[in-house]
Amino acid sequence: MPHDPHLPNAGGSAGPVIAAVRFDEAGRQCLRHALHQAAHRGTAAVALHILHETPRTLGLYRRHDDGEVLRPLVDVGRELLASFTAEVLSEQPQAAEVPLRQLVVAGVPEQRIPEVAEMLGAALVVVGPRRKAAIGRLWRRDVSGAVSKRSPCSVLAVDEAGGQLVSQRPRLAEPDRPLPTAAESL
Repeated sequence: MPHDPHLPNAGGSAGPVIAAVRFDEAGRQCLRHALHQAAHRGTAAVALHILHETPRTLGLYRRHDDGEVLRPLVDVGRELLASFTAEVLSEQPQAAEVPLRQLVVAGVPEQRIPEVAEMLGAALVVVGPRRKAAIGRLWRRDVSGAVSKRSPCSVLAVDEAGGQLVSQRPRLAEPDRPLPTAAESL
């Protein structure tokens, strides 16, 4: 995984590098890239998993093999994230020196990932491409694109094979150019 020199803060040690992980190959690649970027920058990495709660789950998880035992969804998410990160770290021995924090947050991924990035003062967010279901596919919107638009820091999208798809920096207004009024922007 080569370091992307176009990403700001290369070699700096500002905020952590966040890997927005799902428990699949894309999530594995996100975490690998985040660990690599964090090692290169000399900063920490954060494995972030967003639990997308629905009215049906109500924050609880029912395992079929546990019968009627209900467990808090966040607890189950933490357990899954711990085993997932341990598995990825076992494949990446050079990443063992990178401080890694695991964080499970409930909410909608395209909203919560940028919020967490802002709260932690992240230098970079690594996401995998995933189209939203149903109506989102119709409008060709995806989670990684929404995170790129809302994120306070750079966003790197990687695919299941580990290839870098997009590297985007947040857009800032030019300091000497005034922002357009509502009428001008129409």
